[in-house]
Amino acid sequence: MNTVIAKNDLRAEISGLGASVTKLCFRGIEVGKDGVTVGRYANRISGASFILDGKKYMLDANEGKNTLHGGKQSFKRIEWQIESSDSSYALLSLESPDGDQGFPGKLMTTVRYEITDNALVIDYTAVTDAPTVINLTNHLYFNLNGGGNVSEHMLQISSGKITETDGELIPTGRLTGVEGTRFDYRTIRDFEPSYDDNYVLDKADISFQAAELYGIRSGVRMKVFTDQPGMQLYNTATHICLETQHFADSPNRPEFPSTVLRPGETFRSGTVYKFEI
Repeated sequence: MNTVIAKNDLRAEISGLGASVTKLCFRGIEVGKDGVTVGRYANRISGASFILDGKKYMLDANEGKNTLHGGKQSFKRIEWQIESSDSSYALLSLESPDGDQGFPGKLMTTVRYEITDNALVIDYTAVTDAPTVINLTNHLYFNLNGGGNVSEHMLQISSGKITETDGELIPTGRLTGVEGTRFDYRTIRDFEPSYDDNYVLDKADISFQAAELYGIRSGVRMKVFTDQPGMQLYNTATHICLETQHFADSPNRPEFPSTVLRPGETFRSGTVYKFEI
């Protein structure tokens, strides 16, 4: 099932498959596409396993020996239920059974898309009936020029550190400074591909600007706000992803912010993509 939400100059096509934003348009320019909801755990978990409360859980290994984006049958491949919608918002839900891709606990998840003031607001919630881990994000592919090479953008990220990774893109546990490196986007500058790296944001605060992307040809500017501690920067030849989330492999890295969710708790996450020209 599909629905369209729109307000002012921003329009989004929402699909139940993967609770996705199939197309995002600002002033008639297609600025984003193929934005699936990624879970139960966005990014990577090393060895396709983790230990929680003394018990080891084996997950679906779908990237070599590791788990990527929750396994082969992750949230992005499942039909979500559109619970309610109107002209400016859509609320979708999914029940993930205990043992889904190896993750413990029955997980009830919602994602709410709303357009307000030329901004796409994404809010997630989740509850579980057993201790588990969770890390949700949206995998929108952005090109603010409506097409062309990804290098025709400028980028700013409010971060002085990245999580260092090994050859399999698994964090080593070390945080490395960006100063003097190709990772330094603290001041907006020309984008230089290629990346698949997690930035440690200066603040996990929805009122704090986490990033800014600018389309050089179109003049479209997108500002990103989130309450998540990290942002995965990924690009193809034509699109950039700015995925707000927790760090990869956090279940195996106690020094990272926790991704554990327990019964009686509610997981909440919010991200705003605001557009202007």
